[in-house]
Amino acid sequence: MLTYIIAIPALWAAYLAFVYSPQRAFLTAYIPILLLLPDYYYWVLPVLPDPSFNQAVIMAIFGVWLMRGRPHWKSSSTDYLVYGYCISTTYSEYSNAGFDEALNIGFDAVASILVPYIMAKALIEPCGLRFEFAKSVVWSLFIISVLSVYQFFSGAPETLWQIVLAPFFPGQGWQWVTSFRWGLARVSGPYGHAILAGIIMVVGYRIQRWLHWSGAWKERIKWIAWIPLKTDTILSIGLFAGAFMTLVRGPLIGGVFGAIIVMIGRSKQRWLILYLTIAAVIIIGIPFMNWFIGYASVGREAAATESQETIAYRWELIGTYLNDGMARMWFGWGRNGWPRNPYQPSIDNFYLLLFLMHGLISILFLLAIILGMMLRLFIHDMLRPVAKPKGSALGFTLMGLYIVFGWSIATVYMGEQTIPLLFLLVGWSEGYLMYSKQEHLLYPEQFGGTEINLENNTPSSPSRFKFKRYLE
Repeated sequence: MLTYIIAIPALWAAYLAFVYSPQRAFLTAYIPILLLLPDYYYWVLPVLPDPSFNQAVIMAIFGVWLMRGRPHWKSSSTDYLVYGYCISTTYSEYSNAGFDEALNIGFDAVASILVPYIMAKALIEPCGLRFEFAKSVVWSLFIISVLSVYQFFSGAPETLWQIVLAPFFPGQGWQWVTSFRWGLARVSGPYGHAILAGIIMVVGYRIQRWLHWSGAWKERIKWIAWIPLKTDTILSIGLFAGAFMTLVRGPLIGGVFGAIIVMIGRSKQRWLILYLTIAAVIIIGIPFMNWFIGYASVGREAAATESQETIAYRWELIGTYLNDGMARMWFGWGRNGWPRNPYQPSIDNFYLLLFLMHGLISILFLLAIILGMMLRLFIHDMLRPVAKPKGSALGFTLMGLYIVFGWSIATVYMGEQTIPLLFLLVGWSEGYLMYSKQEHLLYPEQFGGTEINLENNTPSSPSRFKFKRYLE
């Protein structure tokens, strides 16, 4: 079997981590491989769990990081929520399906949830690498957008990734095929389904807008300097096009809600805008919810449009499966053991699916992570002065990303690369909250100081103070 090629990027990442630093391997190996290579191809190993490309890479980097004494690591309360989520899902699988299945899901929890969280928390903010991390994400997704043009215009049943990599992974990955909406192909990139690609692309677009407002890009890209557009404009257009080609609704709506949060953070009258937003939600939201309930509860047979039928299907899911979930409320039925209704075999709501698979405890841990982080970010950044330049406040952007995720996974399952991406954001957010008082040291270029040395994570000049010279 040729699936051993997954070891090649893992060895490269280990080399970078050993010779240079885990930080460099994290930014230049893990992030691009996570976003550029599919998660649905895996290395078939005897006895051991089967890792995907990004899982093998992050575990290699994690091993080197442990050998170096866990640099920059500090424990915090969010750690225990992430531990709890991983343990609860693993125990659920053990209690329902036995040790072998628990071993598989436990490895996935470690390699796709716990370790990405730990690495992001320890290697981004403490090392002053927020811009480098964000740029790695944006450039990777820009490449995805360019390559996805093929699928969008050709309507081919397979992606470029399936065409190139399928010979190395016989029998794997063919469960994902191109879906269509309004007669157009919906691009899925290396993420399996278009809606998963939509979530990731919208997250990337919002990160790119933050980079733009922060003035993080050089004015021109050297190798395409002939294009009369600035770097940030090219990247913003590219990521917006990538999100559009997925033809998703849920993530795009989530992106709009996330943009509202960022708009509040950009304003000098943020508290006034917040109060007006709350008032608008109350005045408009209550009538809208009444209308929506009536719109969604008509049943699929009575739906007037395809969109209404889709919403009605998701509404019916709750009534169909809620009693089954309550029958094993605490730890669920296991990943593959929950009872499927032949009339609604696809559960397009990750919260409901998680409740069925792993029970209420897992749901509570996930909600505590997402909602708790949003609340902490909101309080933290609302109590700070308006960032300069406007829009460069990281907390509001991160909060907007949680809204994208929280809203989107109510309309689809969370799988493939969306899982490690979410927990990278959780680790990044936790590091931001823990180290925000040291921003003037970690990011001196934003505070009129010197640029940071990315190899040893220290300012390139020992001076931390700015002096003025006066002539008499």
